[in-house]
Amino acid sequence: MTPPGLKWLWLCCLLVAGCGTARTSALPMEATPGPAPVLTLVWVGRGEAERLEDGAWKRVPEFDYDFTVEQRRYAHHWESVKSLRRRHPDYDGSAGPREQTMFFRLEYTAPGEDGRVASTIRSSLGEGTGHTDVEFRRAVLVMRPDLSRFAPFDRYRITQTYAYERGALKETVMLLDGETPWVRNKEKAALFAPHTFSAAPTSAAR
Repeated sequence: MTPPGLKWLWLCCLLVAGCGTARTSALPMEATPGPAPVLTLVWVGRGEAERLEDGAWKRVPEFDYDFTVEQRRYAHHWESVKSLRRRHPDYDGSAGPREQTMFFRLEYTAPGEDGRVASTIRSSLGEGTGHTDVEFRRAVLVMRPDLSRFAPFDRYRITQTYAYERGALKETVMLLDGETPWVRNKEKAALFAPHTFSAAPTSAAR
């Protein structure tokens, strides 16, 4: 059995390999701007890291992060760019740079008889599949990274809940070995929407 500290180091090395220094980028190459999306959303939030030790989830705040997601929704697919920043002073750099960027492309099918919409995924975290409802409120995404057989996990599972009316998004990013959880990040984000101001929103005047 791999000691928790060694497993955490494994995670750090693998995340760097999967997110920051991929040999072939999942980001599609385009010489022109491409078609305009149906909708662009920007989510701003924070992720809190936990790992499973002796059957209980233990907080590891030095691996917490702030993040933004730039989400472009097209008629039949979404493209998202996620940027995260680790600001904790005790972060030791073992998960790579404090700043990282990931890309996700989800291709959607027509709704099935069960009312679910299936998706295929290509991302910086690996390829996978997912499903959601017709209004894209609750989604489950599963990605399988190309890792060594000695790695302590073999998949990512992301569950998402969009509360559009409140401008809120909740995500749980889970790392699993089969169905056995190992690490999870709990994320909460708020919707940022462009708008105009009737006056300067901030001022240096006291």
